[in-house]
Amino acid sequence: MPSVDFARWTTTLTASYLAITAALIAIFGSTVPERFWLIAVHLTLSGSLLILNRARPSAGILHVIRDWHALLLFPFLFKEVELLAPVLGDWRLTAAIPAWESALFAGQPSLYLSERLAFVPLSEYLHFCYLSYVIVIPSLAAYWYVSGRLAAFGELLLLLSTVLLASYLFFLLLPVDSPYYLSQRLGPPLSGHFFFDLAHQVSARGGARGGAFPSAHVSGAVVVSLVAWRHQRRLAYLLVPFTVSVMIATVYGRFHYVLDTLAGAALAIAVVTAYRYLSAASRLIQPARS
Repeated sequence: MPSVDFARWTTTLTASYLAITAALIAIFGSTVPERFWLIAVHLTLSGSLLILNRARPSAGILHVIRDWHALLLFPFLFKEVELLAPVLGDWRLTAAIPAWESALFAGQPSLYLSERLAFVPLSEYLHFCYLSYVIVIPSLAAYWYVSGRLAAFGELLLLLSTVLLASYLFFLLLPVDSPYYLSQRLGPPLSGHFFFDLAHQVSARGGARGGAFPSAHVSGAVVVSLVAWRHQRRLAYLLVPFTVSVMIATVYGRFHYVLDTLAGAALAIAVVTAYRYLSAASRLIQPARS
Protein backbone atom coordinates (compact mmCIF):
# COMPACT_ATOMS: atom_id res chain seq x y z
CA MET A 1 0.00 0.00 0.00
CA PRO A 2 1.20 3.54 -0.65
CA SER A 3 2.48 5.43 2.37
CA VAL A 4 0.25 8.40 1.58
CA ASP A 5 -3.54 8.30 1.71
CA PHE A 6 -3.98 9.77 -1.78
CA ALA A 7 -7.76 9.36 -1.64
CA ARG A 8 -7.91 11.57 1.45
CA TRP A 9 -6.20 14.45 -0.31
CA THR A 10 -8.14 13.98 -3.54
CA THR A 11 -11.45 13.86 -1.67
CA THR A 12 -10.58 16.98 0.33
CA LEU A 13 -9.63 18.79 -2.87
CA THR A 14 -12.89 17.84 -4.63
CA ALA A 15 -15.00 18.76 -1.59
CA SER A 16 -13.23 22.12 -1.37
CA TYR A 17 -13.87 22.86 -5.05
CA LEU A 18 -17.57 22.05 -4.65
CA ALA A 19 -17.83 24.27 -1.57
CA ILE A 20 -15.99 27.16 -3.24
CA THR A 21 -18.16 27.03 -6.35
CA ALA A 22 -21.30 26.83 -4.19
CA ALA A 23 -20.16 30.01 -2.43
CA LEU A 24 -19.47 31.74 -5.75
CA ILE A 25 -22.93 30.83 -7.02
CA ALA A 26 -24.55 32.00 -3.78
CA ILE A 27 -22.73 35.34 -3.73
CA PHE A 28 -22.46 36.26 -7.42
CA GLY A 29 -24.78 33.91 -9.27
CA SER A 30 -28.17 35.48 -8.76
CA THR A 31 -29.09 34.86 -12.41
CA VAL A 32 -27.79 31.28 -12.62
CA PRO A 33 -30.65 28.97 -13.68
CA GLU A 34 -31.86 26.69 -10.87
CA ARG A 35 -29.43 28.46 -8.59
CA PHE A 36 -30.63 27.10 -5.25
CA TRP A 37 -30.80 23.51 -6.50
CA LEU A 38 -27.27 23.83 -7.83
CA ILE A 39 -25.99 25.19 -4.52
CA ALA A 40 -27.74 22.39 -2.68
CA VAL A 41 -26.22 19.72 -4.92
CA HIS A 42 -22.74 21.19 -4.52
CA LEU A 43 -22.98 21.41 -0.76
CA THR A 44 -24.52 17.95 -0.45
CA LEU A 45 -21.76 16.40 -2.53
CA SER A 46 -19.10 18.33 -0.65
CA GLY A 47 -20.46 17.30 2.73
CA SER A 48 -20.88 13.68 1.66
CA LEU A 49 -17.29 13.51 0.47
CA LEU A 50 -16.02 14.96 3.74
CA ILE A 51 -18.06 12.41 5.70
CA LEU A 52 -16.73 9.65 3.46
CA ASN A 53 -13.23 10.96 4.02
CA ARG A 54 -13.65 10.84 7.75
CA ALA A 55 -15.08 7.30 7.66
CA ARG A 56 -12.32 6.03 5.32
CA PRO A 57 -14.08 2.79 4.34
CA SER A 58 -11.62 -0.03 3.68
CA ALA A 59 -13.85 -2.10 1.42
CA GLY A 60 -17.12 -2.11 -0.50
CA ILE A 61 -18.83 0.40 -2.75
CA LEU A 62 -18.03 3.36 -0.48
CA HIS A 63 -14.34 2.56 -0.74
CA VAL A 64 -14.60 2.49 -4.54
CA ILE A 65 -16.50 5.79 -4.57
CA ARG A 66 -13.84 7.39 -2.38
CA ASP A 67 -11.14 6.21 -4.76
CA TRP A 68 -12.92 7.02 -8.05
CA HIS A 69 -15.27 9.93 -7.35
CA ALA A 70 -13.05 12.60 -8.93
CA LEU A 71 -12.78 10.84 -12.27
CA LEU A 72 -16.57 10.42 -12.32
CA LEU A 73 -17.21 14.09 -11.53
CA PHE A 74 -14.78 15.68 -14.00
CA PRO A 75 -17.12 15.62 -17.05
CA PHE A 76 -20.02 17.15 -15.10
CA LEU A 77 -17.91 19.85 -13.47
CA PHE A 78 -16.40 20.76 -16.84
CA LYS A 79 -19.80 20.98 -18.53
CA GLU A 80 -21.04 23.10 -15.64
CA VAL A 81 -18.58 25.80 -16.69
CA GLU A 82 -20.84 26.61 -19.65
CA LEU A 83 -23.68 27.35 -17.23
CA LEU A 84 -21.74 29.36 -14.66
CA ALA A 85 -19.06 31.24 -16.63
CA PRO A 86 -21.51 33.64 -18.37
CA VAL A 87 -22.68 34.82 -14.95
CA LEU A 88 -19.54 34.59 -12.80
CA GLY A 89 -16.77 35.24 -15.28
CA ASP A 90 -14.82 38.18 -16.65
CA TRP A 91 -14.48 37.44 -20.39
CA ARG A 92 -11.74 39.93 -21.26
CA LEU A 93 -9.24 37.15 -22.07
CA THR A 94 -11.47 35.97 -24.91
CA ALA A 95 -10.26 38.95 -26.94
CA ALA A 96 -6.75 39.02 -25.48
CA ILE A 97 -5.73 35.41 -26.16
CA PRO A 98 -6.26 35.46 -29.96
CA ALA A 99 -4.59 38.90 -30.14
CA TRP A 100 -1.51 37.59 -28.33
CA GLU A 101 -1.63 34.48 -30.51
CA SER A 102 -1.57 36.52 -33.71
CA ALA A 103 1.32 38.64 -32.47
CA LEU A 104 3.39 35.63 -31.45
CA PHE A 105 2.69 33.28 -34.37
CA ALA A 106 2.03 35.62 -37.29
CA GLY A 107 -1.62 34.72 -37.42
CA GLN A 108 -3.79 32.02 -35.93
CA PRO A 109 -2.22 28.54 -36.02
CA SER A 110 -5.61 27.13 -35.08
CA LEU A 111 -6.79 28.35 -38.49
CA TYR A 112 -3.82 28.02 -40.80
CA LEU A 113 -2.45 24.70 -39.52
CA SER A 114 -5.38 22.67 -40.82
CA GLU A 115 -5.49 24.74 -44.02
CA ARG A 116 -1.82 24.13 -44.84
CA LEU A 117 -1.87 20.47 -43.76
CA ALA A 118 -5.25 19.44 -45.14
CA PHE A 119 -4.39 15.73 -45.37
CA VAL A 120 -7.18 13.34 -44.46
CA PRO A 121 -4.92 10.61 -42.94
CA LEU A 122 -3.21 13.20 -40.72
CA SER A 123 -6.55 14.70 -39.75
CA GLU A 124 -8.05 11.33 -38.87
CA TYR A 125 -5.01 10.37 -36.77
CA LEU A 126 -5.03 13.65 -34.84
CA HIS A 127 -8.77 13.57 -34.25
CA PHE A 128 -8.43 9.96 -33.08
CA CYS A 129 -5.81 11.09 -30.56
CA TYR A 130 -8.03 13.97 -29.44
CA LEU A 131 -10.90 11.54 -28.82
CA SER A 132 -8.83 8.82 -27.19
CA TYR A 133 -8.02 11.16 -24.30
CA VAL A 134 -11.38 10.29 -22.74
CA ILE A 135 -10.56 6.58 -22.97
CA VAL A 136 -6.85 6.50 -22.14
CA ILE A 137 -7.10 8.20 -18.74
CA PRO A 138 -9.82 6.02 -17.16
CA SER A 139 -8.38 2.89 -18.81
CA LEU A 140 -4.92 3.54 -17.40
CA ALA A 141 -6.38 4.37 -13.99
CA ALA A 142 -8.40 1.13 -14.04
CA TYR A 143 -5.33 -0.88 -15.07
CA TRP A 144 -3.26 0.48 -12.19
CA TYR A 145 -6.15 0.06 -9.75
CA VAL A 146 -6.92 -3.55 -10.66
CA SER A 147 -3.26 -4.56 -10.91
CA GLY A 148 -2.52 -3.21 -7.44
CA ARG A 149 -0.38 -0.26 -8.48
CA LEU A 150 -2.15 1.90 -5.94
CA ALA A 151 0.61 4.47 -5.58
CA ALA A 152 0.44 5.17 -9.33
CA PHE A 153 -3.37 5.22 -9.29
CA GLY A 154 -3.59 7.49 -6.26
CA GLU A 155 -0.95 9.86 -7.57
CA LEU A 156 -2.70 10.06 -10.94
CA LEU A 157 -6.07 10.93 -9.40
CA LEU A 158 -4.57 13.48 -7.01
CA LEU A 159 -2.58 15.29 -9.70
CA LEU A 160 -5.43 15.16 -12.21
CA SER A 161 -7.76 16.63 -9.60
CA THR A 162 -5.29 19.40 -8.87
CA VAL A 163 -4.77 20.52 -12.46
CA LEU A 164 -8.35 20.00 -13.66
CA LEU A 165 -10.16 21.55 -10.72
CA ALA A 166 -7.75 24.49 -10.78
CA SER A 167 -8.48 24.88 -14.50
CA TYR A 168 -12.24 24.69 -13.98
CA LEU A 169 -12.09 27.40 -11.33
CA PHE A 170 -10.05 29.58 -13.69
CA PHE A 171 -12.64 28.95 -16.44
CA LEU A 172 -15.39 30.19 -14.15
CA LEU A 173 -13.58 33.40 -13.21
CA LEU A 174 -11.70 34.22 -16.44
CA PRO A 175 -13.43 32.26 -19.20
CA VAL A 176 -12.05 32.14 -22.74
CA ASP A 177 -13.95 31.09 -25.84
CA SER A 178 -12.00 28.67 -28.02
CA PRO A 179 -11.59 28.84 -31.82
CA TYR A 180 -14.14 26.04 -31.97
CA TYR A 181 -16.86 28.57 -31.13
CA LEU A 182 -15.37 31.71 -32.67
CA SER A 183 -14.02 30.55 -36.04
CA GLN A 184 -15.53 28.89 -39.06
CA ARG A 185 -15.91 25.14 -38.68
CA LEU A 186 -13.62 22.95 -40.74
CA GLY A 187 -15.14 21.50 -43.89
CA PRO A 188 -14.01 19.29 -46.79
CA PRO A 189 -11.71 17.58 -47.43
CA LEU A 190 -11.24 16.94 -43.69
CA SER A 191 -14.90 16.74 -42.68
CA GLY A 192 -17.05 13.78 -43.58
CA HIS A 193 -14.63 11.20 -42.17
CA PHE A 194 -15.19 8.99 -39.14
CA PHE A 195 -12.86 10.36 -36.43
CA PHE A 196 -13.21 13.96 -37.58
CA ASP A 197 -17.00 13.82 -37.43
CA LEU A 198 -17.02 11.92 -34.14
CA ALA A 199 -14.62 14.35 -32.46
CA HIS A 200 -16.67 17.36 -33.52
CA GLN A 201 -19.94 15.71 -32.47
CA VAL A 202 -18.49 14.94 -29.04
CA SER A 203 -17.20 18.52 -28.73
CA ALA A 204 -20.58 19.94 -29.72
CA ARG A 205 -22.28 17.97 -26.95
CA GLY A 206 -19.59 17.74 -24.28
CA GLY A 207 -17.69 20.99 -24.74
CA ALA A 208 -18.11 24.04 -22.55
CA ARG A 209 -17.89 27.62 -23.76
CA GLY A 210 -15.35 29.46 -21.66
CA GLY A 211 -13.27 26.38 -20.89
CA ALA A 212 -10.38 26.96 -23.29
CA PHE A 213 -7.46 28.50 -21.36
CA PRO A 214 -5.55 26.60 -20.06
CA SER A 215 -6.37 23.47 -22.05
CA ALA A 216 -7.62 20.83 -19.61
CA HIS A 217 -7.27 18.30 -22.43
CA VAL A 218 -3.52 18.95 -22.56
CA SER A 219 -3.09 19.22 -18.79
CA GLY A 220 -4.68 15.83 -18.28
CA ALA A 221 -2.63 14.18 -21.03
CA VAL A 222 0.65 15.61 -19.70
CA VAL A 223 -0.13 14.52 -16.13
CA VAL A 224 -0.84 10.97 -17.30
CA SER A 225 2.47 10.78 -19.16
CA LEU A 226 4.46 12.22 -16.25
CA VAL A 227 2.90 9.86 -13.71
CA ALA A 228 3.56 6.89 -16.01
CA TRP A 229 7.15 8.09 -16.45
CA ARG A 230 7.58 7.94 -12.69
CA HIS A 231 5.87 4.62 -12.05
CA GLN A 232 5.93 2.56 -15.25
CA ARG A 233 8.55 3.81 -17.65
CA ARG A 234 7.84 1.33 -20.46
CA LEU A 235 4.24 2.44 -20.62
CA ALA A 236 5.33 6.07 -20.64
CA TYR A 237 7.26 5.51 -23.86
CA LEU A 238 3.91 4.80 -25.52
CA LEU A 239 2.10 7.67 -23.83
CA VAL A 240 4.55 10.48 -24.61
CA PRO A 241 3.95 10.39 -28.41
CA PHE A 242 0.22 10.25 -27.69
CA THR A 243 0.47 13.34 -25.48
CA VAL A 244 2.39 15.27 -28.13
CA SER A 245 -0.24 14.27 -30.71
CA VAL A 246 -3.03 15.45 -28.41
CA MET A 247 -1.35 18.85 -28.09
CA ILE A 248 -1.13 19.17 -31.87
CA ALA A 249 -4.67 17.88 -32.34
CA THR A 250 -6.19 20.51 -30.05
CA VAL A 251 -4.85 23.24 -32.37
CA TYR A 252 -5.24 21.40 -35.67
CA GLY A 253 -8.92 20.68 -35.03
CA ARG A 254 -9.60 24.29 -33.96
CA PHE A 255 -10.47 23.23 -30.43
CA HIS A 256 -7.81 25.43 -28.79
CA TYR A 257 -5.30 28.19 -29.38
CA VAL A 258 -1.59 27.35 -29.14
CA LEU A 259 -1.44 29.46 -25.98
CA ASP A 260 -4.14 27.26 -24.44
CA THR A 261 -2.07 24.14 -25.06
CA LEU A 262 1.15 25.70 -23.78
CA ALA A 263 -0.60 26.96 -20.65
CA GLY A 264 -2.16 23.53 -20.08
CA ALA A 265 1.21 21.78 -20.40
CA ALA A 266 2.91 24.37 -18.17
CA LEU A 267 0.25 23.96 -15.48
CA ALA A 268 0.63 20.17 -15.48
CA ILE A 269 4.43 20.34 -15.34
CA ALA A 270 4.35 22.93 -12.55
CA VAL A 271 1.92 20.87 -10.44
CA VAL A 272 3.80 17.60 -10.94
CA THR A 273 7.16 19.27 -10.23
CA ALA A 274 5.86 20.88 -7.04
CA TYR A 275 4.33 17.58 -5.93
CA ARG A 276 7.57 15.68 -6.49
CA TYR A 277 9.61 18.33 -4.71
CA LEU A 278 7.32 18.19 -1.69
CA SER A 279 7.28 14.39 -1.82
CA ALA A 280 11.06 14.20 -1.91
CA ALA A 281 11.36 16.73 0.89
CA SER A 282 9.00 14.82 3.15
CA ARG A 283 10.27 11.41 2.00
CA LEU A 284 6.77 10.03 2.07
CA ILE A 285 6.56 8.50 -1.37
CA GLN A 286 8.89 5.89 -2.77
CA PRO A 287 7.40 4.65 -6.06
CA ALA A 288 8.57 1.44 -7.63
CA ARG A 289 9.34 1.34 -11.34
CA SER A 290 8.84 -1.60 -13.60
